[in-house]
Amino acid sequence: PKRRRNISNNTPTLDTGGIAWNLLDEDADPLDASTLVDAENDRRAALEAAAAVLDDTSRSAKGDGNNAAPAASALDPGASLTGEAADLTRLPLQVQFCLSQVEYNARHADKVPLHLALRDWMALAVPLAHGTWDTASWERGNHRTDDDGYRNEVYMSMLQKCLDAADSFNRFSDKECYYHPLADGESTRKRRRVGTIDIPQLVSDNSVSDANDAVSESPLVVLSRVFFSLRLALDMQRGKNFAPPPKLSFLGFGRE
Repeated sequence: PKRRRNISNNTPTLDTGGIAWNLLDEDADPLDASTLVDAENDRRAALEAAAAVLDDTSRSAKGDGNNAAPAASALDPGASLTGEAADLTRLPLQVQFCLSQVEYNARHADKVPLHLALRDWMALAVPLAHGTWDTASWERGNHRTDDDGYRNEVYMSMLQKCLDAADSFNRFSDKECYYHPLADGESTRKRRRVGTIDIPQLVSDNSVSDANDAVSESPLVVLSRVFFSLRLALDMQRGKNFAPPPKLSFLGFGRE
């Protein structure tokens, strides 16, 4: 069945397709993901409460012969905004935070340590490349469905922003991303420990985790896969038709 906008009070963490990129030598980020999840749940609960009030008002107005705004508009956090501001407001707070961090790093590329910039970038890139994009909730209008086959313009914008931000760091090709600085008296750099989880074809702690894997894969290979997936997703979206405006989508304009 086709799914339209659905707001739930049990918002999960971002879908990453099972992939995780963790710097095992670094302390955990003090802003835990659960904090953003709780904040998102609170935001959605407030939207649902506003929609319920508007729905009651609409029913009363209809009974009096008056017109009232549909409750669906109250469920759209970007309804009072326009342009990119509206697009970003519809996204979960986790996505908004990840994008803000990545764009901040890109603007201060000469001050942000490369390995931390890569960690923050992967936090945004992995969900975009391997997660599930909620077309019904995150694209413009209240008429889209997850399987309508049309172009997801907000998704395309996020993909492009993510790729552009990587250019500020030479697409993370510098060895500082993967090796610790030389310590006094050392002649070789120590490799940073990067953990990936729940994906058999990827490595955990830079070593083979699947007995069927004959060759160990480096973090560079994992990064290359993410870059490839981002570009592929962008190319696939470019090949789709634009979605019709909300008013036209119900007048028999079929999708291809």
